[in-house]
Amino acid sequence: MLYRYIDMNPFLLTVGIMPAIAVFLGISAIVLKKKYIAIVISFLLPLVFITTNRETFIANLDAWLFWGVLYGAITFGTEKLITYVRKK
Repeated sequence: MLYRYIDMNPFLLTVGIMPAIAVFLGISAIVLKKKYIAIVISFLLPLVFITTNRETFIANLDAWLFWGVLYGAITFGTEKLITYVRKK
């Protein structure tokens, strides 16, 4: 868990910092032309703060899937929005 080593609220990490990283990955997907790699990395982002050991991973598998899909959608939406704006 990332917030175990840094003194911060886990809610801030979940709702503030990780979506900002997902937006950054969406922007970098355009620059690097690697859309699917950025989406996969966004999908794996929740593992940074959910996984401490195997039991925790198994217990929080549903949370990982939920937040991973959400962050992947944010990355995908950012990439599509910026690509749409650049074509205009």
